[in-house]
Amino acid sequence: MPGLTADVRWQPAHFTGSRAIVEHLTWGQVLVERDIRRMPPGTAYNVTVPVLIPDGVDLAMVCAAVGALAGRFEALRTRFPRRDGRLVQEVVDSGSIPVGVFSGAGPAERFAATARELDEQLQATPFDHDRDLPMRVLVCVHRGVPRALVLCIAHLAADLQSSRLAARVLAEMLACRAAGRPDPATPELVHPADLAAFERSPRGRTVSAAAVAHLRRQLNAIPLDNFAALRPVAPAEPRFWRGVLDSPISAPVLGLLADRYRTSTATVALAVTAVLLGVVAETDRCGLLLVTGNRTTAPQRASIGTLTQHMPAVVDLTGPAFSDLVRHCWGTAVRAFRHGRFDPVDGWAALTEVSRERGAEPEIRCFFNDMRGAPETPPVTAPLDSDVAQRVLAEPNFRWTERRPAAGPSFFMEVGDVLDAPGQLRWTLLADTTLLPPELIRAVLTGVDRLLVRLLDTDLLLSEVGEAAGLRGVVAPH
Repeated sequence: MPGLTADVRWQPAHFTGSRAIVEHLTWGQVLVERDIRRMPPGTAYNVTVPVLIPDGVDLAMVCAAVGALAGRFEALRTRFPRRDGRLVQEVVDSGSIPVGVFSGAGPAERFAATARELDEQLQATPFDHDRDLPMRVLVCVHRGVPRALVLCIAHLAADLQSSRLAARVLAEMLACRAAGRPDPATPELVHPADLAAFERSPRGRTVSAAAVAHLRRQLNAIPLDNFAALRPVAPAEPRFWRGVLDSPISAPVLGLLADRYRTSTATVALAVTAVLLGVVAETDRCGLLLVTGNRTTAPQRASIGTLTQHMPAVVDLTGPAFSDLVRHCWGTAVRAFRHGRFDPVDGWAALTEVSRERGAEPEIRCFFNDMRGAPETPPVTAPLDSDVAQRVLAEPNFRWTERRPAAGPSFFMEVGDVLDAPGQLRWTLLADTTLLPPELIRAVLTGVDRLLVRLLDTDLLLSEVGEAAGLRGVVAPH
């Protein structure tokens, strides 16, 4: 069991599944396994998701629901031992999930703070993939009543979307048990072992071949370096910094703009990211790796696994207006997501071949990732309160969350939900400070809302974006 600083007692949540099976890794698992091999030994690669426990649910009911969740989804009862020199996925048909129980009787604020610390410790504790099942649960009991729990799932078993799905299904199970109803019915889904079998089939190989062909076209088209126009400066210490901005106005403005342009908020967010990258990199053409969720069918959307992959995309920033960029980004993203599933081994071979032909590796160090869950309500189209907007722009909720020396992306922008503040969006930017000094990382993040608010007033020319975002005078001379 993981060692946590607070007093946590552990107990098993037993499960029974429908089958035991051993299969190859899926394409998504192959990508994660390579990421793990590149990390320092002992590095955790987990996702944690909170779940509120409804009134009327005791600890025994929580454990029973956790066991039912693992029994339903094979990904949550899978080990990853090494067979014949390579990892495989080994699904077990019975066993138990470790459930930690943290109890407290003090003030609610202190209890909540300790629970948050335990969440962070749980996320930072690696799994032994050869022996451990890929899920742990921490239940927080305040004054004898279970209030909330944290699901911790290894990334090798589930990506972020799947971890959120597991949390939603568990919350539904707990609500049903509190009301004395049976668990919700299991929809049609595809388990990782079945997905791996499809990927090795002739049809799966055809899907991969088409996607790798698109990948090769993108690798031949994207720049070799988005930042070729810049001269690197002395790095900060340590070199790679991550800033975070929590915004209460991004979501409604993205909704208004998406309604205006008749597109998705994800497309507008991609266009904003690309144009700000173009401003700081002083380029009118950039390459971005897009994170593809690969959930195009109802069974895939109902499944838990690691389906996420990456596809490079070329973004033309010549415009001339932002509306032109939005239309371009929509087509670019659709093509990337249509070809998001492929055998990584074939993809790496294509990258090696194209790099040799072009004399250098194409730009695959800049990322955009929309981590938001599926929207539960239509986009907001009500007018934005100008007083609220000006107050947010004057006092942005910005902070630094990570500084690390290890090699990382040149530019990695993410947008996601703020789980404890519904309606807010969280923008994060991890960047190389030889290219984006810390003050520029901060300026890009705070510039997102400035740009979005200006776009409500007018369809800006792309040449006007830097000033609208407040980046004039902040972009470091190179």
